[in-house]
Amino acid sequence: MRVNIKLVAHSGAPISGIAANGEGSLEVPDDATVADVLGQLDVAKEKLTMALVNEAVVRPALHREHRLHDGDLVTVFPPIEGG
Repeated sequence: MRVNIKLVAHSGAPISGIAANGEGSLEVPDDATVADVLGQLDVAKEKLTMALVNEAVVRPALHREHRLHDGDLVTVFPPIEGG
């Protein structure tokens, strides 16, 4: 299946299928989760990353459980640090 991706403030290495503006799509397995997409994007190594699916927040604790559907929009925000 294919999911749409929007990377907010992405400054990492180029990602196949994702344009310079952070938007694009990825082919993922039918049973893919938010965690699978984050892993494929290589954006969430050891830090918590905020993700939305179709504009609804998916808490980091649920990234491994939240299953995606064909055509979903996954918006990924970089880890926020500082104080």
